[in-house]
Amino acid sequence: MKVSLEGNQVIFVPYMTEHVPTYHEWMKDPALLQATGSEPLTLDEEYAMQQSWTTDPQKCTFIVLDKQRIEGDFVHGEPHVEAMAGDVNLYMNDIDDFQTAEIEIMIAEPQRDSKILLIVKFLKR
Repeated sequence: MKVSLEGNQVIFVPYMTEHVPTYHEWMKDPALLQATGSEPLTLDEEYAMQQSWTTDPQKCTFIVLDKQRIEGDFVHGEPHVEAMAGDVNLYMNDIDDFQTAEIEIMIAEPQRDSKILLIVKFLKR
């Protein structure tokens, strides 16, 4: 996936290998592990997980960048690790309708107001 989505305050970029070390540090937080229903992984396992997310047709992951923390100009395709704030996961769980997805948004950076896990389901009717 080579798409970035830009809003007023954040940019969603594809989950890249450069993001893994920061993501791995986030996921050492017991509160985030509990909120996301995740198990602790080694760094190598985290790299393998990142690769699996980029190849699974039923999942899509973006890293949330805080636009105020981007150093210099935003460049599509660059990881901008310094601005990482969280992630967004899309799960296309309905094999009969790929326009239906579950979205999970995690804001993990301690500099943000709070740690949040928000799950919303968007259903096409």
